[in-house]
Amino acid sequence: MRCIITLALLVAGANAQMVRQCLCSEVQGCKSAALNSIQPCADRCQNHVSAMGGSIPAVRQCIMQQEGRIRAGAACIERHFGNSCAARPGLTVPRRDPHTAQFAAMREITQMIARSGLTSQAIPFLAAGKRLAGCVQQCAQAHSCSRLGCGLSLPSDSILVSTAKQCAMQAGFSTAVARQVCNCLMNAGIRQLAPICPRIVIT
Repeated sequence: MRCIITLALLVAGANAQMVRQCLCSEVQGCKSAALNSIQPCADRCQNHVSAMGGSIPAVRQCIMQQEGRIRAGAACIERHFGNSCAARPGLTVPRRDPHTAQFAAMREITQMIARSGLTSQAIPFLAAGKRLAGCVQQCAQAHSCSRLGCGLSLPSDSILVSTAKQCAMQAGFSTAVARQVCNCLMNAGIRQLAPICPRIVIT
């Protein structure tokens, strides 16, 4: 989800027809700012984690243990979409709604959970995860490329999500790792995950 939030921040905008394509030189700065804002914004949105019973320091440690995989996944995504900005001014691209990538990601996660037979047990966590992601995205948009008034040349949301998923799997987010993270979060206080963790399957 963190990679999807980053993508959404990079393509942030409102419904419209066309907008100038962002120059690579200007994207680099706001991309770094957006990435650096995710953790502080996650801290600001920690009430969503507390509402599930999680200890903030313990949950943060669960995430930090996966930092290497998160960075590898983000680097993979950047390799796939590194040509989305323009080297010279004067080009235009369709303006994107930042929420559609998040919706596409939630659909993919929901389908994966359904394939694991966990839909009924996971519904509360999906709702909480959506609220947390929305809170982080809204906070981080202040540092995103949306303030530049431009857009990136990117494929459809479904391709964005599919690529992010493949990059995450290549970075090592396997079934075993997902269960490890789930157990870590359960031990961090989110006890409702107990029946879910051993049944998670990444496909």
